[in-house]
Amino acid sequence: MFNLTGKRALITGASRGVGFGVAKTFAAAGAEVVATGRNQERLQNLAREIEAAGGKIKIVPGDLSTREGTRELARHCGEIDILVNNAAHLTATRQSILVQDDTAWDMEFAVNLTAPVTLMQALVPGMVERGGGVVINISTIAVRQTNPMDSAYAASKSGLEAATRAAALDLGQHGVRVNAIALGMTATEIWDDMPIQGMTMEGLAKQMVPIGRATAVSEVAALCLFLASDAAPAINGSIITLDGGMTAGAFRPGGGYRREAKQKEPAAS
Repeated sequence: MFNLTGKRALITGASRGVGFGVAKTFAAAGAEVVATGRNQERLQNLAREIEAAGGKIKIVPGDLSTREGTRELARHCGEIDILVNNAAHLTATRQSILVQDDTAWDMEFAVNLTAPVTLMQALVPGMVERGGGVVINISTIAVRQTNPMDSAYAASKSGLEAATRAAALDLGQHGVRVNAIALGMTATEIWDDMPIQGMTMEGLAKQMVPIGRATAVSEVAALCLFLASDAAPAINGSIITLDGGMTAGAFRPGGGYRREAKQKEPAAS
């Protein structure tokens, strides 16, 4: 049921984090992986790992910051049955929407919204001709719980979710399913050099995530595999939240999700 043998899957942002994990999982399930990303050394490491395990992978160059670069990537890929739009851009220096730098704003929209839509436009017609396919867009809970100084990131990902729903309506009758996964705190390399207020990812997760930890990359990859497989034929146009419960209720600073120890009953007087 979770067998992807005979399928070709393009995964953007595959040189690290979620994309790296999804590529390995898809290859283990039998798919031929087409991987693109900014770090060629990491992509080569990915290729070695997949090939050592008996899987198939093709590395393709790509520049998702422009429409032409994105279209060129699609031309290099050939026929694709599964598209995972995972690559994302988040400006390192966060800014208020009142002073948002034009270049930073344009880059986030180019990579986070325009590139995924452009890849769908380029690759989905082939899926339709072959009788079906799957698109998985990686989004974020920041669409619903936006952080201060993250207007471009939240707005671009909000657009991606809207495009996901619209594409699902347009393409479902043609056998192409389109869904998105909204990620919360996920245990990727991005946290290694980015402590917030002196706290590690583990410390933040204990305070912010009801299950007390960040989502593992393997858990994201497993959900992607499910959505890409024949096990999910009726899931279309969904935004599936994978955040350990972060958006289930209001944020409670300092934790408060752990169950308190039972209070002793007062002694009878």
